[in-house]
Amino acid sequence: MKPITVLLVDDHQLFLRLATRFLQEQAAPEIRVVGLARTGHEALSQAQALQPQTILLDLAMPDLSGLKVIPRLRAVVPRVTIIIVTGRQAEGYRQAALAAGADDFVTKANLTTDLLPAIRRLVQTRPEKNAQK
Repeated sequence: MKPITVLLVDDHQLFLRLATRFLQEQAAPEIRVVGLARTGHEALSQAQALQPQTILLDLAMPDLSGLKVIPRLRAVVPRVTIIIVTGRQAEGYRQAALAAGADDFVTKANLTTDLLPAIRRLVQTRPEKNAQK
């Protein structure tokens, strides 16, 4: 079985390193990080070039917020699964992210317990969306 390909998008370099390490240690070879982006514009460029199955996207970024990036990502990679991974825990952020088109919402505080199950569940329940080209 091919690994689930993931693009990580966050403006904090430390978080990108920690999340990459977490996925490598806890989910390899099932899940493979194929790219990192630190801005919304980089996310769009990387998504188009890499065509990942899943994008882990922060809400707060310096150029485009995650909420503004979601619909643009859908236009670039329509079948991608988008999971918001953020430090913002208010229910209003969750609702706004889901309304903007995100598939799920995981807080950074719960990353180690909630992220892998979310990725697996979304890929398993929507295999036609995540099928490789």
